[in-house]
Amino acid sequence: MLDVYYKAFNTMDKDGVLAVFTEDADFIDFTMGRNMKGRDELAAFIDETWRLSPYFRLEPEIIVIDDSQVAVQLYMSGAKKVDAAGRPKPGELWRIPSTSFFKFRGEQIHWKADCWNALAIPKQIGWLKTVPMMMRSNGKSAR
Repeated sequence: MLDVYYKAFNTMDKDGVLAVFTEDADFIDFTMGRNMKGRDELAAFIDETWRLSPYFRLEPEIIVIDDSQVAVQLYMSGAKKVDAAGRPKPGELWRIPSTSFFKFRGEQIHWKADCWNALAIPKQIGWLKTVPMMMRSNGKSAR
């Protein structure tokens, strides 16, 4: 299931990403203080993520599975600007360590939480205005 999720996310296949989540899934981005409930809120979050970083990738490094719970050490990467072919423009690419935690219900993701260093991106590419803007958008806090 994680292979399907990461492949769909990395090819910007929103329908494929949403299909691996339960209808009532809970997705928490602890760094941004946001909690998306259900596929509609998750779809809006995905749209916003890909709009802000049109070359967004998730690269799992270590996966630990314990029954229906999973922890993943990964790298998130992206670029705020891409060329006409969709490749990152020089100097625009960022790559940071992250962690994700999952809980499954059957063959679908029911709960997901992400933790990452929001200041690492601005340090790499000077994205100082984007992080506070993302934190203010939607106004929902993590539970």
